[in-house]
Amino acid sequence: MKRYFIILLTVLIFAGWIDPFKDEVENGNRSYEKKDPKRALEHYKEAEKHVPDDKLKGMLDFNRGDAHYQLENYDIALDKFKSSISSENPDVQKKALFNMGNSYLKQKKYKEAAESFIKALEIDPNYEKAKKNLEYLLKEQKNNDQKDKNDKSGSGDKSDSSDKDNKEKKEKESADNEKKMNDIQARNLLESMKNKPVRKQKGKGDGRRYLEKYW
Repeated sequence: MKRYFIILLTVLIFAGWIDPFKDEVENGNRSYEKKDPKRALEHYKEAEKHVPDDKLKGMLDFNRGDAHYQLENYDIALDKFKSSISSENPDVQKKALFNMGNSYLKQKKYKEAAESFIKALEIDPNYEKAKKNLEYLLKEQKNNDQKDKNDKSGSGDKSDSSDKDNKEKKEKESADNEKKMNDIQARNLLESMKNKPVRKQKGKGDGRRYLEKYW
């Protein structure tokens, strides 16, 4: 009887060590580190079968978003990052918003990118990476505005301009304006960074090419 009790206890202890969700996530993370996002997604998909609660589901979606981002599947990455915002963990939420901003930058959706970085700063006002990317967006907008101003001041009225040229110019201006943030959003960006400007460190870029890493 004692022997059976020991065997049963050993089985129970061994079963407690087995965590298929955790194992698959760790395997996925290792594949991600090895620059194999496709394999990582396979592990994350398997992990989803064993996810114990919605909180961990959100964190898992964060990892899946990172992998899809590396595969340049930006729309899917955005969906996964949005899903991970439902996590109750503020650190996961702010990082998901930051990665959403980077995904929008890849798609040249600057307005949406700025809104994502601002929301990340609402969670953590000292979030340096988000501040750096906002500064980058402000700089780009300022450059675009100055370029537009120079183009308009130097163009003048040209009687020899063809209708086709005018049409193409208007279409280009319309596309450029759609990408740019409006004045209210620009003020929001400035307000977010007004009291705590980012000091760029030697050897570091603006950070806009980098994702927050998986957990």
